[in-house]
Amino acid sequence: MLVINAKRLFVALVATFAVALPKSGVAIGGIPLNTIYLLIALSFPILLLKAMLSQGKLVRQDRYSIYVWMLVPFWLLFLTITLINGPGSVGVYFGYIMALIMVPIFFYLWSKRLGPQEIQYLLRCLKNAIRFAVGFGLFLFVFKIGTGQYFSIPMLTTTFGAELTLEAKMNDRGGLYKLFSTYNNGNIYAVCMIMLLPVYTVIEKRRYWVILAMLSIMLTLSRTAWALLMVYCVFEYLIFNRAISVKRLILICAALCLVVPGIIGLLGIMGQDVTFLFDSNLGGRAAYLSYFFDAGLISTSPLTWSYEIPYVSFAEFVGLISLIPFLMFFSNVISARSLFDVSRPVSRSASIGCVMYWVATFSDAALVLVPTFVIYSLLVMLSFSE
Repeated sequence: MLVINAKRLFVALVATFAVALPKSGVAIGGIPLNTIYLLIALSFPILLLKAMLSQGKLVRQDRYSIYVWMLVPFWLLFLTITLINGPGSVGVYFGYIMALIMVPIFFYLWSKRLGPQEIQYLLRCLKNAIRFAVGFGLFLFVFKIGTGQYFSIPMLTTTFGAELTLEAKMNDRGGLYKLFSTYNNGNIYAVCMIMLLPVYTVIEKRRYWVILAMLSIMLTLSRTAWALLMVYCVFEYLIFNRAISVKRLILICAALCLVVPGIIGLLGIMGQDVTFLFDSNLGGRAAYLSYFFDAGLISTSPLTWSYEIPYVSFAEFVGLISLIPFLMFFSNVISARSLFDVSRPVSRSASIGCVMYWVATFSDAALVLVPTFVIYSLLVMLSFSE
């Protein structure tokens, strides 16, 4: 008789649709209904009810609970000001509500249902999901070069009914198309993989898969991705890791000897030179920084857009008053107390992943785009897991 473990099945579904197949689903009226969001929305009331009935687990003041309470001021500000001004775009407003409110609360509630065995199973599922994303990304990148076409499975690797084709989603780099796997956009893939990379290096025992993951990030042909990858190496091997050895330094130097010529070679294929890396226009982002500097304490503008740099979005559509409360999303790096604790490798690596996303928010955060904040909130949960 076949017996299905419901908890493990749910864990596998979350890992699969958050990391391996994040763009699966359909788009209706311009609003993407991705599978991971539907999974979260359908399970949310069940998790909330179970948490409320679980002998006070919901109100127990552990470090994760305190972290969630620290997000409440931002939620109240965001909802109050944006509802007064009115949502200029229903789709964008839905994306903000899901990413910044529903998703963090979901992972907090879910954490109440996960024991050590479920966490270990989640990590195994994550390892396989990342392998799939990396492998499919490399296959798709080579397939595009070889055939000039993309291979996709609607509702699984792409969102059925999405308005833009894969070629039109800002993936063209002078005739060479970015690697984006099942994420449909190179920058989204890069930001998410950079976040996951610290945890992946802990749970992946076959090191060539880690190397392939780094290679896939490089092949996103994104300046942000390249910069974040270098920042990660500095953080991981020179700042957060206190055990610096001669062997480790030699490996870092060897990696740089491969990465730097590789980037220069990719620039040549793209028809660019090293000036491409130092674009004073910040890839077009400099044009809208004026919204940040012109913003008032409280906004009167309807929420209509999500800029690559989230601080610009919140300054324009919520007001400068929201910036400090927004930073509380990253307070887990301190409250989890695991950033320098090598005895808690999963929590530590998850915290490093959160730091990497904080760095990304100053360039290209893909804040409300699936699955960026789903993966970030998953890492927050893992940062409190040990």
